[in-house]
Amino acid sequence: MSKAVKIIILVFAALIISGFFLWDVPRNEVELFLEKDAIEKTAHSYLKAEIEKNSRQVYALLAPSSAYKRTHSYEEFLKDIAENSPLSINEYKIIRIYRLRDNDNRQNYPGVDKFVQVEVEVTFTHAGPNSIYNYSFTFLKEKGNWYKG
Repeated sequence: MSKAVKIIILVFAALIISGFFLWDVPRNEVELFLEKDAIEKTAHSYLKAEIEKNSRQVYALLAPSSAYKRTHSYEEFLKDIAENSPLSINEYKIIRIYRLRDNDNRQNYPGVDKFVQVEVEVTFTHAGPNSIYNYSFTFLKEKGNWYKG
């Protein structure tokens, strides 16, 4: 390979790499590809804990920076569940994981590194099997771990 061809290849490689750092869309798509398994694992853990009524696991998977978790102890969380009797999930299916993005609002969410949406189809125990509801849950990445927002 001639010296000119090598220089051209290096210039194009440098442009492509800098594009990933300067333009969020391709960078976030690559990051989503790399993070998808971890996000999906956290979403499954959270939804499974909801189905099994494992309140300790549900509470543990709530983002530490969330306003609720910062202001409510686990005991207060249990009291809220008993008083408000939340709907009980019977089944769920993760449809897609999308819109991974950086935290552009560090003032309000200082501990959050990333946000992502997880679209889920859910049926509740009180509804029939044909009563499918579609939700978009927000998950957050804090200090290298994913949590339910």
